[in-house]
Amino acid sequence: MKKTSTMLSGAALAALALAGTATASAPSPTQTAHVWLTVTRTTTDGISTTGNIWLDCPGREGTGHPHRASACTDLDAAAGDFDRLPGREHALCSNDTIAVTATARGTAAGHTVHWEQTYESDCHLTLATGDLFAF
Repeated sequence: MKKTSTMLSGAALAALALAGTATASAPSPTQTAHVWLTVTRTTTDGISTTGNIWLDCPGREGTGHPHRASACTDLDAAAGDFDRLPGREHALCSNDTIAVTATARGTAAGHTVHWEQTYESDCHLTLATGDLFAF
């Protein structure tokens, strides 16, 4: 009996170890995010410049978004809701006033994303969205 008990304990430990591994490596909801990000800056003269990039969570380091890891972490913290991004408490700001419109289209946390917000400057964008639109 003792040997059987030990074997069951071993099997139980193996099952627990596998369950623990599955739980520890289970992807967070936004690790499946695939979002097209766009930032349009418009000067007071009406001249606009636009930049855009894909954000994939997960993604490969060195490709796509230059701050992918922190952007994915922020998106994960907000459960994919762009209105709940943690943003930043501090940002380096100038007195320039350039309207900045940020948009996001795609999927995050299993939901379709159609989000757009206009800020009065890059500083306000960074304070609200962190590294997500820093590209």
